Amino acid sequence: MAYIISIVAIVLAGIFAILESVWAGFAYFVLAILLLLSLFWGCWQIYKYFTDFQKELEERFKIFRAETINNKQTTAEYFDNNIAQFKKEFSKKTLKDKIVKWFVIAFCFACAVAFLLGMIFY
Repeated sequence: MAYIISIVAIVLAGIFAILESVWAGFAYFVLAILLLLSLFWGCWQIYKYFTDFQKELEERFKIFRAETINNKQTTAEYFDNNIAQFKKEFSKKTLKDKIVKWFVIAFCFACAVAFLLGMIFY
């Protein structure tokens, strides 16, 4: 769905960009479409972060648990008793992925602000 919306928006922006030579007002249509597309992707990335990415982290924690039990020669009971410590260790390992996700979201909204400023100062 997201890719279909993106393709339609890009095609419309391309058409309006071509038509800009006919009437300068079409530049506002291009900027407005790109603004909406940036806002859409920012919101879509937030939605994906709180749904799919959180599920992915849960699955990765299960793998981390299995690897920790196997590699460190610990028991499942010890892991379960000290789960807070292991969750903290896992959080440190996944911090980079979380930061990258939030930078992507911030980039989408920064593009939206840039297109809005382009509309204001054009």
